[in-house]
Amino acid sequence: MQEYDEGRIWFKQKGKVVTVGLTEKALEEIGSVQTVSLPIEGDECSQDDAVGEVEGAKATFEIIAPMDGTITSINDSLNEDTEILANDCLDEGWIYKIRVESAAEGDDGSEE
Repeated sequence: MQEYDEGRIWFKQKGKVVTVGLTEKALEEIGSVQTVSLPIEGDECSQDDAVGEVEGAKATFEIIAPMDGTITSINDSLNEDTEILANDCLDEGWIYKIRVESAAEGDDGSEE
């Protein structure tokens, strides 16, 4: 797992699929999560693009893309239960997945 956007975004790459979420540091800064605006499946994004937003009691954060790609899936369960982020931000609380053009060096190329 790698961190991005000053340690607020985490991402894991497996082959050409990159899973993206918020770190515990980001959630501490945001406070209690109020709403999550998820990216749109099929949208293309470039590194540093804002693709969504998380609004909390203390702050609102843009969800930033850590690399170029196409959004392939979103975690719809966050629309129903924002507590997933607070309870398990590094696993069940993933936000979206993107497909990138090339796999990371040394990766096995398999998809998630």
